[in-house]
Amino acid sequence: MGIHSKILVHWTGKDIENCPEANKSQLYVERLKDDLEKGLFTKRTTEASIRKKKIKNLLRICFTEIRLSQAQTHAKRYGKLGIGFTRDFIMNKGGRPVIYIPFEAMAEGRLLEDSIKNAYENSKDNEEIRKSLEWIMAHVKRMSNGNSEDYEDYYEEMEWRLVYDESPYNKHFTKGEGNGVHRLKFAAHDIKVIIFPDEDTKQLSLKDEAIRKYFSEHMPIMATLEDCRNF
Repeated sequence: MGIHSKILVHWTGKDIENCPEANKSQLYVERLKDDLEKGLFTKRTTEASIRKKKIKNLLRICFTEIRLSQAQTHAKRYGKLGIGFTRDFIMNKGGRPVIYIPFEAMAEGRLLEDSIKNAYENSKDNEEIRKSLEWIMAHVKRMSNGNSEDYEDYYEEMEWRLVYDESPYNKHFTKGEGNGVHRLKFAAHDIKVIIFPDEDTKQLSLKDEAIRKYFSEHMPIMATLEDCRNF
């Protein structure tokens, strides 16, 4: 059996978890309906890449390739609603696994980082090459946040990214409701699994008329985070 999962999961709901007084189950149902109707949400952000370099106005959607039995840890970090697609579905839209680098590395161990940095700094007079290097840097991620106790914390996620390259040929992202928001649309049959925070949220979703109608012909696997412990 291969070590990689065939399902890539997008996690959402971190903002919901930060609302202690809210009815979280209902908010998760509304989030799921929003994603089904409009597509996965993303907006422009600035993100650190290699040392002392940041990518500005980056549009990307992230997925984890972890097996579902490992879902608990990552759901706590990004939100407790997971929507899973096949690896081929994401790959055919341009998604790729990220390149992980240490948060800090000895000078003699920075060949990759220094090569990208040198190429980027010497591309000031060639906008096309400079932009291509930014897309490469958009797929680079630190293994951790610099905490010595979490040396390879992010590396364990086996993250994939789908990055919007701003070209007119990229039809996968559509403009959303302003303020730099974009969406990645999909059909019901593209979803292979939905992971809910708990059984109550799952049942509330199954009772929702809009969600039942959306999955009237193609019903994905529906599980909870607790169920995932046994996968």
